[in-house]
Amino acid sequence: MMTDDQRNSNQLTTWSGRYHVRAEIRYRSRRKGAGVMQVILYQPTLTEEDCSAFLAEVGFTPEAAEWTSLVSQAKDTFSDAESAALVRYLNAREGTTAQRSEARLPAPGVIGASAITILPSFRDGFVYRLFTERGYNLPFKAEAINVKTYLNIARLSNEMRNTLY
Repeated sequence: MMTDDQRNSNQLTTWSGRYHVRAEIRYRSRRKGAGVMQVILYQPTLTEEDCSAFLAEVGFTPEAAEWTSLVSQAKDTFSDAESAALVRYLNAREGTTAQRSEARLPAPGVIGASAITILPSFRDGFVYRLFTERGYNLPFKAEAINVKTYLNIARLSNEMRNTLY
């Protein structure tokens, strides 16, 4: 049971009206047998202007420190309706279990999963473009990246920033 302090703390750290979508995909590989991959979903086509509007609602402006990282975190979120539709779409796929959770407020210096995909070596092969699937009919584009890839690159990015600057 949550205490009042935990509930108040959670309200201060969640991004009202924005949601993260995660999925667990079970698959069979010819070489390794059964496997499970966890992915983070994001919206690659959200513009900086779209993200700016979301970020302004929680007090960030383009003059904020590390604006690019804040924009990448905004691209990792979906509206209530978008996240619900995406979770339904994913859960209809065999072997996929998706869920959504309230997004945490963005933090300067933290890179979003969508930021990794702009690196030249990660543009192909590491990103799954759901919107290219036959039968994808959602009014927005969604892509996914493996959670392990995201965590490793985010950790490397942090280490480089802390070491070099």
